Amino acid sequence: MLNEKLKQIRQTKELEYGSFENNMTNIGRMWSSLLGLKNDIPSHLVASMYVAAKLIRTRQSFKQDTYDDAANYLHQAELMQKKDQEPTDANERMYESLNQEHKTNYPKDEEL
Repeated sequence: MLNEKLKQIRQTKELEYGSFENNMTNIGRMWSSLLGLKNDIPSHLVASMYVAAKLIRTRQSFKQDTYDDAANYLHQAELMQKKDQEPTDANERMYESLNQEHKTNYPKDEEL
């Protein structure tokens, strides 16, 4: 039930603000530029920084929205970091997919 609530919040926010990932990417670019960094701050780190900001807010008083936002930022950060670390080459993706399928569907030699 909590996951469904958070999913609904994410959908509402996306309709209001646009793509979460695009926004985090653009914020990372802006922050990097303002800080004079050579490389852009990755989108998943931007989302993680927002989690930190939400956690700081919890020191003042309880507000459910703060915890919901933090949970959603953390969830999105996880998805973006996983996506960033996926192989980009089509052949590499196919190899990884087949390798993963092999690992999950067949017993290990020592189990035989």
